[in-house]
Amino acid sequence: MRKRRLSLAVSLIFMVGAIFMLSGCSDSDKSSDSDIPVVEAQTLLEAADITIDYDDYYGQKIQGYYNFDCVVSDTVTRTAKFYIPENTVFNQPTVFVGVPDNENTWKFLVKSGWKALADEKGLHIVLMEPKDGVWGTDEEEIAYISALNQDVSYRPFFCAFSASFYGIGYGEAADLLQKQSVNNPKSWAAIALMGATGMTASEVISLQETPSKVTGVSLAEAQTPVWIVADEKNPGVSSLIDFYKSANHSQDAQAAADYADEVYLPMEGGSIDDEWCANVVYTSADWTDCVNKTYAESIYTELFEGTYRYPGNANGALRRPGEIFARGFEYFEAQVAGGYYQDGRDVYNREWYVYVPESAQAKINNGEKVPLVFVFHGAGGSGNEIGDRSGWATVAKEKGFIIICPTASHEVSIREVSNITTNEYFRAIWNEGSATETRPSDLKFVEYLYDWMLTNYSIDTTRVYASGQSSGGAMTWACAGQLPDLFTAAAPISMAGTIFVENNPVGTSLVPIDCYMGELDSDFTTDRAVTSIDNFVSLYNTVEKYEDYTFKVKGEERAGTDYTSQTGEEYYGEGNNYFTNYLFNTASRVPMLRFVEVATKTHAIWPSECFDVWSKWFVNYTKDPVTHELYYQGNAVSTAQ
Repeated sequence: MRKRRLSLAVSLIFMVGAIFMLSGCSDSDKSSDSDIPVVEAQTLLEAADITIDYDDYYGQKIQGYYNFDCVVSDTVTRTAKFYIPENTVFNQPTVFVGVPDNENTWKFLVKSGWKALADEKGLHIVLMEPKDGVWGTDEEEIAYISALNQDVSYRPFFCAFSASFYGIGYGEAADLLQKQSVNNPKSWAAIALMGATGMTASEVISLQETPSKVTGVSLAEAQTPVWIVADEKNPGVSSLIDFYKSANHSQDAQAAADYADEVYLPMEGGSIDDEWCANVVYTSADWTDCVNKTYAESIYTELFEGTYRYPGNANGALRRPGEIFARGFEYFEAQVAGGYYQDGRDVYNREWYVYVPESAQAKINNGEKVPLVFVFHGAGGSGNEIGDRSGWATVAKEKGFIIICPTASHEVSIREVSNITTNEYFRAIWNEGSATETRPSDLKFVEYLYDWMLTNYSIDTTRVYASGQSSGGAMTWACAGQLPDLFTAAAPISMAGTIFVENNPVGTSLVPIDCYMGELDSDFTTDRAVTSIDNFVSLYNTVEKYEDYTFKVKGEERAGTDYTSQTGEEYYGEGNNYFTNYLFNTASRVPMLRFVEVATKTHAIWPSECFDVWSKWFVNYTKDPVTHELYYQGNAVSTAQ
């Protein structure tokens, strides 16, 4: 059994002695071209040739150096290269490296240090290469970088997660990456510009006057962590630094650092959903002196690692939670029966992550049992990213409970997306239905994990909850409907309803449901949502019915301040972060369903939602683990009319 989780990085590497005083850059580990043998890129797999490895269920299917054809437009196809080190697994950080003019792509991968760093940390590397060895015009190269960024997010034969995409451009590629990123801030969690030439006053003004995809926010106001290397701090470079300092809410004073000439940290501010966490780093040096592993590792450790651009609003939500294992997450794997054969011979090596924050451990040490929240990721996600992407790890740390984050199953089938023929294998997605011969039942997996958690941790069995986003929201609905005896309450997010299946055992015990949808995503007027609401309204005999509410149209603004209506509608929040709530209560005024519309949110999950779920929903409900009787604020719940 091989050791897993090469990163979200394997460990923090402190560069004592290896970090250098940077009035310039170290060249102690430079490699010359003549020392590096040329390696030819392999051809990617055929999508139809992908098969399941039951013992390495989440392992990448490619290892090594590969060519990738990126379709930029109907008439333009460009090449790029992938480097995937041995034993890497799903959703590791992905670094896009812009190769300078007239360089062999493989040799530059090696001498830049990114190959060695990828091998050590399990990083994915995407090499952006100039056509015929020379970068072209801004227009054509920005289109290429944008298309490649999008294509990799669709997981072409390896599973990458766009929240941890980082860009670094060398030489001529530095300015191109900078121009692409300011116009597409959601593309990158952080960037490094090795050989930047600067920004003109007219470019700054244009970005200040151009709206981003978030209403009321210009492109000049979208924060991006950045590391700038330039020959000298001329007016253009000074303008570039000042631009990012403004966008990143930087403090005026420099922070002390031994790895750069200037470091500007952000001021306190932002929100739990979109933190002010973008540093601005500047070094005066010839970029060619920075083409080595020591410098690449400094950039990765000091700027990239632990910084994520999560889905949230249309510009992405920047947060820097740090590396998960350094904070106490633990990785587990086991051979788990899929549920197709009665004798249990369909066995898959499944994985999950458990986070016991110090606040929860302190309670356990004091003899207490603590609540448990199952957190289910979305399609293409995995257990190693959803705890932070959702914000449930932050809530658990503050409130003192445990979360478990399993990784979903996947299926082998051809997938056509964005001019790419790939395979669903690289997009783990929850199977809410029955097992098949080649795909396990994830409901059976949840039952296994429930028993495993109760055996290995001090769990309060009266307070076991489920939450998840997108496909994970669908899995949350399935847990409420098909495993109601295990769960006290549920909170699906970015999934407005469930599919009711024949012989669905929903109703064997009560599971109150708290569902959230972004106004820039979808809404509660879809057939699936209406059917789900009607089913649960009927099941729980709520006073309010679907027709009692007029659910908002996407993007519609509501005037006024916080309020609660007589019909059970609530509206509260601050800034752009407003929740409109539609409550469905029993005759004794116990809320059994709550449907929440979240202003400005796309197809995503926010920490503020998870805090809202916990404080306004989960804490109110307990369930007897033997009789399965539900209690609301300590009182037994009745659905009698």
